[in-house]
Amino acid sequence: MGRALAIRIFYFAVAIFSVSIVVLMLQDPYEESFEISNMKVANIQADGVVSYEINATDTYAKFISSSVIAYDDYNQFINPDVTFIQNDKHNINAKEAIYKDDNITFINDVRYMNLVTNLRYNSNEIIYDNANKILLSNMPFELLQNSDKILGDSIIYQLDSNEIMAKGVKGWFYK
Repeated sequence: MGRALAIRIFYFAVAIFSVSIVVLMLQDPYEESFEISNMKVANIQADGVVSYEINATDTYAKFISSSVIAYDDYNQFINPDVTFIQNDKHNINAKEAIYKDDNITFINDVRYMNLVTNLRYNSNEIIYDNANKILLSNMPFELLQNSDKILGDSIIYQLDSNEIMAKGVKGWFYK
């Protein structure tokens, strides 16, 4: 009787194991779908980058970044500090920047300074249009020069002519 009971228990355990294996085999292990269409994979990453934009006779810009991540269609800069040397010297730094389609979008705590006229421009986002040599932003901004202060909603700043066009402006001027 003991031997027959042991065989029944063994067959019962084998039957449960077989049923559980069949159930597991019928399940799709990749049933959980991941949204990978928006995921970008970096091609290369470099840390402590210093780069110069030059030709045979002049240096046009100096780019410093703690990290650069290159993707297929854009480059991401962490803590960029850019100095453009054109008619005047211009410096822009931010916590992050994206270079795409010949534009650099500076993001998070962006600070611009004209090193000759002492004009300072702060915003949460500034776009540098490399082809037209302009800075623009549709975000609220603060513009400072000496003790003068201007707040506004959007701005376009021509770097070559130092011409500023702004909307939603409030200003304080001191003499």
